[in-house]
Amino acid sequence: MRHFFSHGKLLITGEYVVLDDALSLALPTTLGQHLSVKEYKDSTSESLLWKSYTSDGDCWFEGIFQKSKNYSTSVSLVYPRSGNMGSQDIANKLIQILNKACMLNPDFLSGGAYEVETKLDFDRNWGLGSSSTLICNIAKWAEVDAFELSQASFGGSGYDIAVGMLGGDILYRNSQLWEGFVFNPSFQSQLYFVHLNQKQDSRSGIHMYREKEVSKQTVTSISTITEKMILCTDFKEFQKLVVEHERIIASVIEKEPIKQVLFSDYPYAIKSLGAWGGDFILACGDEQTPGYFDQRGYKTVLSYQELIKK
Repeated sequence: MRHFFSHGKLLITGEYVVLDDALSLALPTTLGQHLSVKEYKDSTSESLLWKSYTSDGDCWFEGIFQKSKNYSTSVSLVYPRSGNMGSQDIANKLIQILNKACMLNPDFLSGGAYEVETKLDFDRNWGLGSSSTLICNIAKWAEVDAFELSQASFGGSGYDIAVGMLGGDILYRNSQLWEGFVFNPSFQSQLYFVHLNQKQDSRSGIHMYREKEVSKQTVTSISTITEKMILCTDFKEFQKLVVEHERIIASVIEKEPIKQVLFSDYPYAIKSLGAWGGDFILACGDEQTPGYFDQRGYKTVLSYQELIKK
């Protein structure tokens, strides 16, 4: 059996404008996705059994795929049936990813039968990268370029792919211009991640952003904030940068910052992460922070040390 693992991600700066090559900071989470593969090279069935499990161990997708040669040297997949837990949309997306992997590496799935299991460490609604970690794991298994695989299926800026493949902190502009970085703020014990109890569709967020006109000055301003944040050693100064980042993105996407909408009485700075309106927020704070959000119905409050990979 072969096993692959990719870390989830959080985009700390540069949400939306990373699509226009703004310098952005992204961090890997301790939680990720596992993919295990059993190969039966002597089998004549040429089939692929796929099962996907939640962090609680529940099977949320199951499908049986039959391999068939097409007129090229790659392998095509058809979807003859699935169990009650199967979804045609999920199956079609998986077929798209695997077919692209076969195009990039004709030897991938070249013979025999396979049993594949995936398992998430985190809740699917957390927005930590259930899709990107899947892409990274399949890319590692197929030995193909993960960025190409992502662009052929989910799209996006690719920062999540870089995090999943590297498994470390990154500074990112685009798939051709990014590098590993060690982000180790002295005040990390005062940083918390709070889930807003709803999942935000990143693809709809991308579509919404693409309809906006974004100036080069905006991109430059966010890049400058990222540069200042990664060097910042003062907690109060870090919060000022958070507030300024929120102000700029709010003006671009024409939405109010989440602190003004939900937490106007909170004494510290709050920053949205990823597509605004769902998933996690970054809350600067103190030992009272978990209690503040818990009292307001936000039960998932994780410290920086709990969620971010060291």
